Amino acid sequence: MKKTIFSSPAKINLGLSILRKLPNNYHEVETVYCQFSLDDRITIQESVGETLEINCSDKTIPCGKENLVYKAAELIKKKRNIKKGLKIFIDKKIPASAGLGGGSANAGATLNALNDFWNLNLSLDKLIELAKLIGADVSYNLVGGIQLEFQGGQKAGKFRNLGKLPECFLVVCFPEIKINTKTAYSQVNYKEINKNNLSALIKAIKAKDLKKIGTSLHNDFEIWMIKKYPIVGQLKKLMIKYGAVGSLMTGKGSTVFGIFDDSVKADKAYRFLRKQFKQTFLGEPV
Repeated sequence: MKKTIFSSPAKINLGLSILRKLPNNYHEVETVYCQFSLDDRITIQESVGETLEINCSDKTIPCGKENLVYKAAELIKKKRNIKKGLKIFIDKKIPASAGLGGGSANAGATLNALNDFWNLNLSLDKLIELAKLIGADVSYNLVGGIQLEFQGGQKAGKFRNLGKLPECFLVVCFPEIKINTKTAYSQVNYKEINKNNLSALIKAIKAKDLKKIGTSLHNDFEIWMIKKYPIVGQLKKLMIKYGAVGSLMTGKGSTVFGIFDDSVKADKAYRFLRKQFKQTFLGEPV
């Protein structure tokens, strides 16, 4: 039976600004994405019949129709009228519900992989259209790199490539506080958000000024997360103490990352945090 193996990297948000709540109760968000060298490995194999079967090394992750990989595979089979079965295994390294976009990364990578696997010749624009039907963050994983994206509103789904970060090292720490999307948005205080349009961050990335990037990191979800879960603020302070040029909670939380301009400092921070938090990772932007 035909088989393919591929990886899907985690993401961090260098910037996230909630602009407003939309009439349909979704939100318009401006965000700057960056992929990180922590990835899941996915194996796809054709099977007899037309059944779609998902399995995962992390037994806490549902593998039925609610799984984003299932949705991606089911959608592409339906859209292209493919009458073939698949067995898909996800070897998870990216922690779930951590703000690292593991599920969305898996779905985006699966769309790409099946496009090649079945020689469908779908364009990037067509794949992005499919990705939007699966979830808000899935499209990014089809383009990768440092990207500015608007979600919701009139600019939704548009990407702007910001180039590459200067050489740097990332320490990423998940304190194992799991936050889902509904909970995250239910805590938003609309009087406190939309005070940072990420322009300073974008300018710093374009200038490849790592120190300025570090001081321009911003995430509106931090406003309530640090109040409710002080460990998030404490982790940020520890990152800075160990030499990070900047530190931020990524996505809807609770993972905190630090950007380091020196591998020795990054390694020391990683070793210290790893003793207390098992889900701590050391890597680089990809």
